[in-house]
Amino acid sequence: MNEFIDKIIKTLETNGFPGKKVSLPTEKMYEAADNRGLSFNKVMETMKADHNIESIVESEKIVFSKQDNQQFNEDMFQKAQEMMANMDPAELQKVQETIMNMSDEEREELMKKGRDMGLL
Repeated sequence: MNEFIDKIIKTLETNGFPGKKVSLPTEKMYEAADNRGLSFNKVMETMKADHNIESIVESEKIVFSKQDNQQFNEDMFQKAQEMMANMDPAELQKVQETIMNMSDEEREELMKKGRDMGLL
């Protein structure tokens, strides 16, 4: 899958990505993934999670754009605040201690899992 994603990203970059949104033909993209034994929906999920590349599927084209990291971080922070506001103080302290004791890699993996579940 990574090889296919790299090929898509290279094609996008050839057409001005990430500076501008780039569209590719919907049917062709699904066929190309299918020919490789891949689910294009899973490819798009992976591109979003691993490369911060958004995709909007339309009938004739798929529009790819780079996710705005600043907006993403603000949204993530807001959701975290909402979740913490609903916790009792003992729960909140336990969560804070757990996160503070994590390595940078563990924190990044936690964030990735949150994005995959749609929480972030």
